[in-house]
Amino acid sequence: MNRILAAGILFIVMSAPAFAAYTPLYAGFQLDNTSGTAFLGYRIDKTYAVEAFGTGSKTSIDQANATSDTKIAQAGIAALFMFPMKLTGGSPYFLFAKAGYARITKKVTYSFPTVAFSGSYSNTENQAFFGGGAQYDFYPSLNGRVGVDIVDRDRSVYLGIIFRF
Repeated sequence: MNRILAAGILFIVMSAPAFAAYTPLYAGFQLDNTSGTAFLGYRIDKTYAVEAFGTGSKTSIDQANATSDTKIAQAGIAALFMFPMKLTGGSPYFLFAKAGYARITKKVTYSFPTVAFSGSYSNTENQAFFGGGAQYDFYPSLNGRVGVDIVDRDRSVYLGIIFRF
């Protein structure tokens, strides 16, 4: 029984890259200078994809006996428009544009220990965002991505990695 189970697991692990070229689902992670984003996507065809994502970041400021902690959580959905291209050597890559919707929640906690004063506030807003970049297929199941997202006046330049199932 253990041999059959081991053979089944080995078959799944070894055949995953071959199936990755044919499955439309993928997951990834991207990093920018202040936050990390996890996303799950569905590739409709070679030109269109849809992604759902979640982002989290935390910043702390401790200056002149005052502290401030800001936590930002963001969730949303984006539509990607992929444009297939080829390098001179024949390696394929994609340029992409994306547009979407994000719900952003900011919570700020502050304190002034010298005057014994502290408090917190939170803010939730809905924003449309736009972006673009390039994606390169290293292997059928592994892709790299570089891009920029623009939300209101904020710009986020990121590097990402994508795993196809």
